Amino acid sequence: MKNNYPTKKLEDVCNFQNGFAFKSSHYSDSGYFVMRITNVQDGYIELNNPKYIKVDESNNFILNKGDILMSLTGNVGRVGVVQESHLPAVLNQRVARINILYQEVLDKKYLFYFLQSPTFFSKVVSGGKGMAQQNVSTKDIKNLEIPLPPLEEQKKIVKVLEEKLGKIDEMIKLRKENIEDTEKLLSARLHEIFEEGKKNDWDEVGLGKSSILKMTSGGTPKRSNNDYYGGNIPWLKSGELNDNRSILDSEEKITNKAIEESSAKIFPAGTVLFAMYGATAGKLGILNTEAATNQAVAGLTPTDKLNISFLFYFLMKKRQDILKEAWGGAQPNLSQTILKKFKIPLPDLEIQEKIVKELDDLSGKIDQIKTLQKSQLENFKDLKQAYLREAFKGKLI
Repeated sequence: MKNNYPTKKLEDVCNFQNGFAFKSSHYSDSGYFVMRITNVQDGYIELNNPKYIKVDESNNFILNKGDILMSLTGNVGRVGVVQESHLPAVLNQRVARINILYQEVLDKKYLFYFLQSPTFFSKVVSGGKGMAQQNVSTKDIKNLEIPLPPLEEQKKIVKVLEEKLGKIDEMIKLRKENIEDTEKLLSARLHEIFEEGKKNDWDEVGLGKSSILKMTSGGTPKRSNNDYYGGNIPWLKSGELNDNRSILDSEEKITNKAIEESSAKIFPAGTVLFAMYGATAGKLGILNTEAATNQAVAGLTPTDKLNISFLFYFLMKKRQDILKEAWGGAQPNLSQTILKKFKIPLPDLEIQEKIVKELDDLSGKIDQIKTLQKSQLENFKDLKQAYLREAFKGKLI
């Protein structure tokens, strides 16, 4: 493709539609799949965490096979194409539908590849607004320009890209599957260990028993009081938990006055943190320093009868069972009452320590394998982006 081909604004050759804010209270067990931001990934649609809704067949937000979708919030600019297997489905808020106005001017596959290109993506990200998470509007995207060689040349570019990217996409898919399989290794071994415990008649003790741990939750000092923030006491929020084995700091700090005059409290080093609300519910962390947390985090501080890492691994193993007890649908909510009813197997401390050592060694090896696999995955993604960059700079054919 030559660099002097004309360009047009996307709004001149495409039609854009924003999704509708379907209420989660109206979700049902069947009906139309609600196509949300999380379903639009890098170049494909993923039917994860399905939600359904009943709508009339004349609804303007019903999707069709071949529709191009784009995420407008969070990881903005991700695109995917609706396939027959995704239907019936409807377009949710913060997802845009992009369709071609003039097929004699613009090839749909050419458009799809362009929307994945670094040339386009960098402009989308630079136009994103918002600090906690990025947001773009269809108005912003409409004004971006697309190079428009003759239709036949667009199809030549598509053919070359399909040949080159087909193999790369297959390798990307395989690496993702490898990573998923590697992540299951620890879970499988945890299951084996605790099943062995049942055979060995390990005692089981409720997490609510003060003889093995103390459980409580944090609090949030009033934001309006400037004397409460900017101190030297780490204050963790649930979003900072990601199964961290060693937490030494936090994004925000609070003061001693905040501890004295609010429900916030200091947890000692050696406390397991458990996220109780929202998207991160069930995530864990181990404090290696004194710290406070907000109310969305429970702190479990073991006594000398319970190894802290043994507790951490047990909660990791029971996480899905615990989350099944949550209420709140898309935003799970847990309580200390729910946590306390679960029973932890309690072998002798020496056995706990032996199990922890084995699991720590296994976790280390798993991390090494995942690091290599993720590095390979990123290399394939970079290669894909390089071909897309060449294609829309006129260097591919």
